Amino acid sequence: MNHERPTFVLLHGLLCDADTWADFIGPLSRLGHVLCANLSSIDSLPDAARSVLARTTGPLIVVGHSMGGRVALEMARQAPERCQALVLMNTGYRGLGEGETEKRQALVNAARAGGVEAILEDWLDGMIADLTRDDDALMARMRAMVLRSTPDSFAGQIQALIGRPDATDLLGRIACPVLFMSGTEDRWSPLDRHADMTARVPDAALEAVQGAGHMAPFEAPAACLSAITGWLARRELAA
Repeated sequence: MNHERPTFVLLHGLLCDADTWADFIGPLSRLGHVLCANLSSIDSLPDAARSVLARTTGPLIVVGHSMGGRVALEMARQAPERCQALVLMNTGYRGLGEGETEKRQALVNAARAGGVEAILEDWLDGMIADLTRDDDALMARMRAMVLRSTPDSFAGQIQALIGRPDATDLLGRIACPVLFMSGTEDRWSPLDRHADMTARVPDAALEAVQGAGHMAPFEAPAACLSAITGWLARRELAA
């Protein structure tokens, strides 16, 4: 066990911000330092990884949600000796899919024409479990977060995702333990994709977050946090 106090690097997803981790920061701060990285202005995943690495020192436990999981993989590619553990939530590893550029660019065009509010409802609808729609407070919180984004920041993040590296070969070389997590209702990054990733990593575990969609850190924060802290304790990765 590494006894140097780790830094938890928390990496949010597309159209998200640090509010993703509102329920995580306090508990994780009892186990190590916590940095909530701001990825709102990125336009390259490798560059974002370099920037976060430059802002931190010592061992890292990197927790990435969705797009943030892709940044976490780039951190593991660039600085494997510093990554003590990875937690990758509702994410993926492959490069650009067929027709993906056009679909993503259409969303950017809609946001530029009508503001982020023009894409808000359709985008969120694809990200959440059916039951989440009935939670008015949670829906209001997520809508407010998305509306803090701008068309320019959204376009930059989309550019970063369109230009993302394929991480297929990287998965087999990851030396640190990895916890994969996905909601059982995630239609965007389904659980079977995370099972595939788990099988490709030498030291990996998989956690299914019951009833959650792609926004699992919002939809089931207690279950996510319990899974993370329990896994860290079993692996003796944090005090």
